[in-house]
Amino acid sequence: MEKYIVKEGDTLLSIAEAFHVRVIDLIKENKLEDIYILTPGMELVIPVDMPLGFTAYTVKKGDSLYAIARELGNITPTQLAEVNGLEINEYIYPDQRLIVPKPGVKVYITKDGDTIKTVAEEIGTSDKNLIVYNPNIYLLPEQLIAYEMPQN
Repeated sequence: MEKYIVKEGDTLLSIAEAFHVRVIDLIKENKLEDIYILTPGMELVIPVDMPLGFTAYTVKKGDSLYAIARELGNITPTQLAEVNGLEINEYIYPDQRLIVPKPGVKVYITKDGDTIKTVAEEIGTSDKNLIVYNPNIYLLPEQLIAYEMPQN
């Protein structure tokens, strides 16, 4: 769980998108009765549940997708944009939260025509290992697939 202080102009949707959570989860976690009333200074509890193999990164002033990817060293700017549903040149802002793969985790965004076999080959693992690590693979376009590479 994480705490967030509401700022002027915040909405439940903008907060949910920034933290990669569902609006309904914000409402439930904070026992909000009137979902339309958020006041600056109000404290919300964010039910942060990172996908397996991922961690959060909070954007700092002056950050860009390129700078963050270079700092982390285990993801390209394009992958960072894709896993966060962003365009490569999209503006990111201070305090925005991004999900990033942990070191050793390979990521793949599915596209039309992908199969378990082609995704496993792309990531460098077996079909079975991929399914064990990603039990909810639907192979819909733009699904995030992750696989933690075994340490040698």
